[in-house]
Amino acid sequence: MTPEIVRRVAELARLRVPPEDLGVWTDQLARILSYVDQIAEIPEEAFGSPQGPPPTSVRADEPRPGHGLEALESNATRRFEGFGVVPRVVGSGE
Repeated sequence: MTPEIVRRVAELARLRVPPEDLGVWTDQLARILSYVDQIAEIPEEAFGSPQGPPPTSVRADEPRPGHGLEALESNATRRFEGFGVVPRVVGSGE
């Protein structure tokens, strides 16, 4: 790890590193990278097989009546040409 690399990383992260702190940041970043290298050396077999969440219970996919127009008429306060009308959410309409 070099001070130039730390400057570039700081620039990419939009951080200001005072020149007097550059040595400290270089040492800290070097230590972090050495920890990452240590983790990379661990064989994947040491972690075992990944276990995800339990599967979701499955229900039968059977059609049910939705009551089409009847449901629309009971839920929509306004209708236009057979469709429910809702208030505009995006934009001013101008």
